[in-house]
Amino acid sequence: MIGRFCRGEIRTKRDINGYNLKVIVDPTRLGDDPGLFYGGLFRMIDLRLDRDEISTWPDGIVFEHTLTGQQFTYKEGKLFDLTNNLWLVRKPRIRMKRGKAMKKRSRHHIPMSQMRRFILVREQDVTGVSGTGVVAEGAVFTDGLSVIHWLREPYAMGVYQSLKDVMDVHGHEGGTELQFIDGEDRTMKHLEGEAQ
Repeated sequence: MIGRFCRGEIRTKRDINGYNLKVIVDPTRLGDDPGLFYGGLFRMIDLRLDRDEISTWPDGIVFEHTLTGQQFTYKEGKLFDLTNNLWLVRKPRIRMKRGKAMKKRSRHHIPMSQMRRFILVREQDVTGVSGTGVVAEGAVFTDGLSVIHWLREPYAMGVYQSLKDVMDVHGHEGGTELQFIDGEDRTMKHLEGEAQ
């Protein structure tokens, strides 16, 4: 039965396994060598690409649907429907909530042009835990996401949506100053003025 299935002699309305696409042209085939894919059966999910993904299938390979006769190939890494003369490209996924498209929230609270490193300098230690002086170092990424690493025990790390969030939590109402250690000489106060 398997041999008959592979030759495409069993034709039903719907194949249970979904392996309906047979390789009829294999560019890796040389002479009597069958090549890597010739005669193999595949599913459409094996051929479809995610959004901007480039295929690993060789250009020029041709798949034929065993039930409908529809043919597909790859040209320059993209899937092409030979029967209907169409490029098969997946559209970007749109997240929906209650029937409406959701927009991706931007984390840009403070305009930044590149990733920058900073330190937190504490003049007074209100909690009595972190001490004074340089107490943490960190980085702010181009989208505003900020990471800090404490230089004293317990040497914890924190991830925040923005530098403003860092200062809201650890600023101790002006008792801690954020100083950039590379790039332009700007403090947190200058950045807050630009964001408003």
